[in-house]
Amino acid sequence: MITLLCRVLSHLFFSTTKVFHAERIPRSGPVLIVANHHSSLVDPVVLLATMPRSPRFLAKAVLWSSKYLPLRPFLASARAIPVHRQSDGGGDNSSMFSACHDALLDGGVIGLFGEGASHDLPGLLEMKTGAARIALGTNTEVTIVPVGLVYDDRARFRSRALAYVGEPIVVRGSTNGDADRDATRALTTQIGEALSIVAPTWDDWEAHDDASIAARLLVADDASVELGPALVALNQAVDRQDEAAEELQAAVRSLEDEAARHELDIDVVVDQPREKVGALAALSFAKTAMWALPVWVGRLLNWPPFTLIGQLAKRQDLNFQASFKILAGVFLYPAWWVVLAIAGGVFVHPAIVVPLLIGTPVLGYLSARQSARLRRFANRKLVAESTGADDLSTLRQAVVDRAKAVLSPVR
Repeated sequence: MITLLCRVLSHLFFSTTKVFHAERIPRSGPVLIVANHHSSLVDPVVLLATMPRSPRFLAKAVLWSSKYLPLRPFLASARAIPVHRQSDGGGDNSSMFSACHDALLDGGVIGLFGEGASHDLPGLLEMKTGAARIALGTNTEVTIVPVGLVYDDRARFRSRALAYVGEPIVVRGSTNGDADRDATRALTTQIGEALSIVAPTWDDWEAHDDASIAARLLVADDASVELGPALVALNQAVDRQDEAAEELQAAVRSLEDEAARHELDIDVVVDQPREKVGALAALSFAKTAMWALPVWVGRLLNWPPFTLIGQLAKRQDLNFQASFKILAGVFLYPAWWVVLAIAGGVFVHPAIVVPLLIGTPVLGYLSARQSARLRRFANRKLVAESTGADDLSTLRQAVVDRAKAVLSPVR
């Protein structure tokens, strides 16, 4: 039930929620998932929504205090395990380690955040030893899986959430095996290095993605080009910050922006034959026109709770804003739908109550799913008028041309 709820919440809050290399997580046996922590309560929601196996999470013990009373049902449903952090005053964590060992010995999955705290920094904090101690102290073979969570704008409604699963680390633990401090420190370092590969800063991921997209387009354009060598050469050029490589990155991002405006996954644009890209763009424009009316009606009907939640969220810490929006939305949106329906029945006609109760959330959902499409079309139109920006097909070819310019000195 908690997994289904997290998938629904992720689907509603984020425009895209994807997991990459999920096959690296063993389908059975004890697994310890170690992730980065940039978005408070949203991080476990995304992991529960995307992982092929549902983990039990370690959660700071203060969440069981009266201050967080509304979270109690979710913590209980997720079978979360309380951990006493030094930053919260410390405490006895023997029960936490015992619960983790028992769960892993039963072949279960434990999820934790290796840095030990949610934070606002773009990279990773120093790894805590908790993950290593849990794995080494479990009298069986444990698979540690690093998972990088990446958000393009973690606090913004309808942004993207991506989960990158890294290479597993297999450890043979033993009873009291975590007493070996040297082994604990060495494994903690290994976990941190593995996590840093899948949870880098945004600039690193953009550079990698830019090179990957350009290499794939180049191979599609020229059959004599091999993907592997082309990707390596482009990545090296990006790392050197060559002028041609910077122009290539700019071209790729223009293509990505145009693809997003048309609600097209960049992989679709890359994999489609060049002559079919224009037809995809025309179909996207027709869909945008079709969605315009329901989007604006849904936005108008749901404007009060949307605006109130946005204003209240601004008072929260950045890494808690998305969590606040989801938690507040669970209560405020249904309350508003009931109030609106009653008001409609009193001031308009009783027959309008049921249509409002059904139609307002449905139109609100459609507005949330499709409003980004309208916004991107409007923004792109302004840019095109001021810069003479080209269409999707032309931008696609521009990437190919700039990729050839980057590789020409290498050939």
